[in-house]
Amino acid sequence: MIKKLKTLYTKLDVHTAEVVRKSAASTVVKVAGMLIGLGVSIFLGRTISADGLGIINLANRIVQMLIVFGLLGMNQVIIKEVAISHNRKRLSHIGNVMYTAYLLNGSITLVISVIFIFISPWLAINIFNEPRLTYPLIVALLVMTPQIFSRIFSSGLVGYRKIWQSNLVEQTLSIAVTGLILFVSVWFFHNDITIRLVALFYAFGRVIVTVSVGFYWKTLYNYKDKRINLSKQLLRTALPLLLVSAASIIMRNADVIVLGILADSKSIGLYTVAARLSLLIVFLLQIINSAVAPKIAILYKNGKITELEKMISQITKVISFIGLVPLIIFMIAGKFILGIWGTEFTEAYWILVILSIGQFVNIATGTVGVILTMTGNEKIQSKISLVSLSLYLLLMPILIKLLGVNGAAIATAIVLIGENIAKVIYVKRKVGIKPIGL
Repeated sequence: MIKKLKTLYTKLDVHTAEVVRKSAASTVVKVAGMLIGLGVSIFLGRTISADGLGIINLANRIVQMLIVFGLLGMNQVIIKEVAISHNRKRLSHIGNVMYTAYLLNGSITLVISVIFIFISPWLAINIFNEPRLTYPLIVALLVMTPQIFSRIFSSGLVGYRKIWQSNLVEQTLSIAVTGLILFVSVWFFHNDITIRLVALFYAFGRVIVTVSVGFYWKTLYNYKDKRINLSKQLLRTALPLLLVSAASIIMRNADVIVLGILADSKSIGLYTVAARLSLLIVFLLQIINSAVAPKIAILYKNGKITELEKMISQITKVISFIGLVPLIIFMIAGKFILGIWGTEFTEAYWILVILSIGQFVNIATGTVGVILTMTGNEKIQSKISLVSLSLYLLLMPILIKLLGVNGAAIATAIVLIGENIAKVIYVKRKVGIKPIGL
């Protein structure tokens, strides 16, 4: 088996081989984060039940939606600018880009978090009809600004092709720290795990991540020069991407938000566990997207379209085959797997199947969103995202009213499939490559 994998690796072109090589460590990090995340989720499901898990996840999802407005689409701009500048040894420009992000995104996020801290009790009681949401939401909002800085550092790391380090920040470190704190609290201090305590543990984890990655970035980039604020220049590219990012984040979180308004916290708990499992299908795509983004920008900038198409085609074939495995497992053994969280979670079987089908189409279409962004087609990406978001917000409440929590899964799958097919079509038309590789 190992011999076959080595033979397959030697047949890859130089660019695909580099992406695979860069993704190897990220895959280990991502798998570790995935396993730790599942472990924490199982523990919380068994200690605070689907109801408590739903409240924690709802608070986290609200903050994730707000973070996108604090970022203003700058994360993709940072990756692109840092990648190109690093390739051309323009160290001063890298410093200016990061400096601008610190000032612009940090200040905007601080304002947003303060506003929402004040209105959190009203949101919890009047919008979500769940007073217990107030405390976890306020705690999550208090550490929203540190999370923004983590995202900025993480984008800079991707631009430097420090892919596994970026994935460590984005995917693994926070949940690992949270899991460690939970373990210490239960094993050594014998604390009873409550919703409030879990909210605090998540917050501590996020602060520790920000401090750690900040120190790491300083060791990586220490070029000293006078900094220039490039807000106007960077926002010209970032603002169209804000719509893309907003649409993407809202689509990833609106299901839980709408369920919080129209259903109960138990439904959220069931849904979020199924959604977490379905993401196992696309975990490799998430890693590849980070690794391939700077490579796409450089190849396209240098006019190497044939090499770009070959790289994308090879990557898509491999990740599609790998994504098929968990899809089949979930269809056959989904109820058994969900039962690990507790008997009540087996109710989420059909949610898991529906979401898994949508995620498989997502991985089978490859890195189409990143291709559009990294080749200067941000406006097309924005339009596709806007249409998808509009359809999503239309379908979500209707289907939840008709079909309950299963309706949320159906709406998510329909829009996910439609959005990715549209991106495939426009990548072919505008970039001139066939991303699916069939």
